[in-house]
Amino acid sequence: MAQKFPVPPFPSAGELVYEICIRSGLVPTNDKDPLYNELKSFKDERKRPALRPIRFPKHVLVDVEKRLAGFIKSEMHAFLIFGAARQFFEMYGALIVTTDATLFSRKQFEELVLWPSVFASMSAIFLEIFSGIFPGVDANELLNHPAPLSLHLRIICKNGPADFKAICHFRAEKYNIQSDNCRSTLDDWLNGEAVPRLENCQDILDAMNLGNDTSSLVWMLTARLLSKTAPHHREQILYHLKPENGLPELHELFRGLKRSAAWELGEKLNIGPDRPYAKLREALFNPTVPRDGAAVDDMIARQVKTWEPIAENTMHEIEWFRGRYLVLCGKPEQAYEHYLTAYNLGAGRDPNI
Repeated sequence: MAQKFPVPPFPSAGELVYEICIRSGLVPTNDKDPLYNELKSFKDERKRPALRPIRFPKHVLVDVEKRLAGFIKSEMHAFLIFGAARQFFEMYGALIVTTDATLFSRKQFEELVLWPSVFASMSAIFLEIFSGIFPGVDANELLNHPAPLSLHLRIICKNGPADFKAICHFRAEKYNIQSDNCRSTLDDWLNGEAVPRLENCQDILDAMNLGNDTSSLVWMLTARLLSKTAPHHREQILYHLKPENGLPELHELFRGLKRSAAWELGEKLNIGPDRPYAKLREALFNPTVPRDGAAVDDMIARQVKTWEPIAENTMHEIEWFRGRYLVLCGKPEQAYEHYLTAYNLGAGRDPNI
C-alpha cells in the first residue's frame, strides 16, 4: 500500500505556487505539461515531502519564472517578481514552522488566520509593486469589481464595439471559426460569465496591438488571477491595500488573529471538565515526581475521553505521551512506533513534533 504523508493544517509553499499558477492560467491543467505534473505533486498526499512540509520548491520556481518571462515578454521583470516571491515564501515558511495549530482544521486556519493576514497582505504588496512599475491600472477598481478580468477587458477595449469587432475578426481568422461564435464567447468574457484562458487573453491583446507590451501582459495575468480569487478574499486584499487602516506589523497581526481564533474555537468545544493534561506532562517529564504506571494509564485514558470532540487534531499528543511512557519503562522499540504515529498525525500541526 502506498505511503500517505501527513497533511499539515496549512498549505505548503509548493501548494501556494500551484494555486497561483493554475488560477492565473500561467500553467494549464494538462497532464502532458511536465510543469503541471511537478506542481500537482505538491498537492498529492502520496508525494508530499515527509520531513519538510514547508519545503521550498526552488526547482519548480525556476521553471515557473521562465514560463512567466515567456508570457510577459520580459526576463528582467519576471526576475524581479520572483525575487519578491521568494522572499515571501521564505518569510511564510519561517512563520509557519513555529506555529502551533492544534485546534485548527486546514480550512479554519486558512480562512481565520492566513487569509486575513499573510495572504491578503502579500497580495496587496504585489499589487502595489505592479502599480508602481506599471502605472495606469487601478488595483482598487479590480478588487472592488465582481469580475475583475471582465472590467479589465472593457478598459482595454477603449473604442468599445469597434475593438470588440477587431477581436472577433482576429480570433476568427486565427482559429478559422465563425465570427458570430467569437462574439458570443467574447460577450461571455465581457459580462463576467466566463473567464478566458490565458492564450485567449493573449489573443485579445494581440488584436489590440498590445501583445508585446509587458505592462498590459502583467495586468492581464493579474486580472485573471483576481477573477479566480474568491470575492471575500479580494475584500481582504483591498483592506490591506488601504494605508488608512493602520494595520499592525504582519507577524503581530498573524499571531493576534491565531490567538483570538483559537480562543473562540476553544470556547465552542465541549471537552468536559476532566483535563489531566498538566498532571500527565508532569508525571512523564518531571523527574522529581514519583511515577505510577496505573495512574499514567488512567490519566491517558481520561485525556483521550476529554479530547474526543477534537481527537483528529490532538491524537498526536496522546501517541507522544504513550511513547514517552514506554521509553521510561525501558521499551524503546515499542515507543518508536508511537513516536512515528505521533509524527504522522501531528507533523506541521505542532512544532514540538
